[in-house]
Amino acid sequence: MNSKFKQVLFTAVLLLIVCGAPMARATADTSDGCQMLTPEQAQKILGRPFEAPTKAPLIPPFGDKWGTHCTYRSQNGGNVVIDFFIYVTASPAQAKQWFDMGLAAGKPKAKLQIGDDAYVDSHGNEVHVLKGKVLYWIIVSGVHDAKTVDLAASVAARI
Repeated sequence: MNSKFKQVLFTAVLLLIVCGAPMARATADTSDGCQMLTPEQAQKILGRPFEAPTKAPLIPPFGDKWGTHCTYRSQNGGNVVIDFFIYVTASPAQAKQWFDMGLAAGKPKAKLQIGDDAYVDSHGNEVHVLKGKVLYWIIVSGVHDAKTVDLAASVAARI
């Protein structure tokens, strides 16, 4: 290879690395959905320590985008469980479409001021949130209080 070609190739690779790094970092932030809700957040809001989440794939509801189901259990034999379901869709329009389909299928009990749109389900124990291209919902079992809404709002603040 001649030196001019090597210089152009080196410059192109360098530009790809420099310009692509912020994009890679942005997608890494939401690639592990469980990082959107940390055990520390849960402890701060619910007042008890939680173990690291267990993760399971979440079947696509209306398309081909898989999500993540994160389960957090309270430490020291506690019986509080947080189920956190999250999808990072291809676009805000797709997330809105999925959110609206879920809203139409259920009967929301109350609308909430979280993210772009949110509601509590008809049973009062699930909080569903849409923010940008992220769609998630939270169910807290083993504790009967209104902290689920606070937990959902803390996730929206991280997105």
